[in-house]
Amino acid sequence: MTGCSSSGPAKDNAESPSPTPTPTPISVKTAHAASGNVAFGKPVTLKASEGSIKSMSVTGPHGKDIKGTVAQGGKAWRSAGPIKPAGTWKWTATGTNGTRTKGRVSATKAKSKEHATVNIGRDETVGIAAPVIVNFQANVKDKANLERHMTVRMRPHGSHGAWKKASGSWAWMYAAPGTEKAHFRPKKFWPAHTDVRVDLPLGTLDWGGGMTGRTDITMRFTIGRSQIVKADAKKHNIVVYRDGKKVHTYPASYGMDSVKDRNTRSGIHVVTEKYKVKRMTSERWGYDLKERWAVRINNNGEFIHANPATTGDQGSRNVSHGCINLSTANARAYYSTAIYGDPVVVTGTKTQLSDSLTELYDWALSWQKWKSLSALN
Repeated sequence: MTGCSSSGPAKDNAESPSPTPTPTPISVKTAHAASGNVAFGKPVTLKASEGSIKSMSVTGPHGKDIKGTVAQGGKAWRSAGPIKPAGTWKWTATGTNGTRTKGRVSATKAKSKEHATVNIGRDETVGIAAPVIVNFQANVKDKANLERHMTVRMRPHGSHGAWKKASGSWAWMYAAPGTEKAHFRPKKFWPAHTDVRVDLPLGTLDWGGGMTGRTDITMRFTIGRSQIVKADAKKHNIVVYRDGKKVHTYPASYGMDSVKDRNTRSGIHVVTEKYKVKRMTSERWGYDLKERWAVRINNNGEFIHANPATTGDQGSRNVSHGCINLSTANARAYYSTAIYGDPVVVTGTKTQLSDSLTELYDWALSWQKWKSLSALN
């Protein structure tokens, strides 16, 4: 009888596999923050001291995603924008080895918070020469830092496409003591029928010396139709062009040619206000009058307004004290079409519009001169 037998279980001569080593967690620290807090108003850099960063998820207050990029071959992450005063960001770093590390970064507090306003209201429609003016109720020590982050973008009116950077520049203009004014204007007039978006992170940035704004400002407004008034003192009229077409010609009388201080200033003026009735006074020239249908074209006392007393001179002689006079009917007709930011281009006089005669002389400057007033030049 044959059969099989066994003296015991068969011995397995194969070696047991070694356990897979656990990846070392990535180590991430805040750069330049020995005190534990980073300086507010500046971008944040997170550095990997051990391992390399594959990706980084960062959220701010209320879970808002913070944009940034992995840099230095995975050894650092840099935020696209600055961190707010006393703000805290939470981050999760994923290493190239698959490990994850969590942490947070906080910013220093501001020493003071100051007020700032913008001249154009939200959703307002303005003319093609309207400057964006930021009024700071304090002295800004670090103008360059603000200017780098104050952005102006545009797109066709009603579009839902991407915003495009506006081709323009900021300029720091004359302001009263203890205040500052930053004006933005494009190189050429705004394109008609355009939406404009202005982003001013004034409550995030350091204005210098630990000072910041009370809040960030984001606003949109619209550039309406193109309306340009060409005001020729030698021809004694004004011509209104709308979207490139001549629509009205009105006889006018300008500031008296023979007296320099009564000349209407030549240059590009900007409509700023209008009044159905405006009291106009001058101790020097001895008048105190109420004029109707008055459109202010600068803050140096120049208006386009009705003046029945000069109707006989309109179209032939310049006899006013600097304003552009129209008949009552023509002044009312023009008044009804004027909006803030419309350009009024005055020519044919001996006196030029300049900074010594008005605070709003943005378009009186050449583009080269305008750019020279930027804090970044």
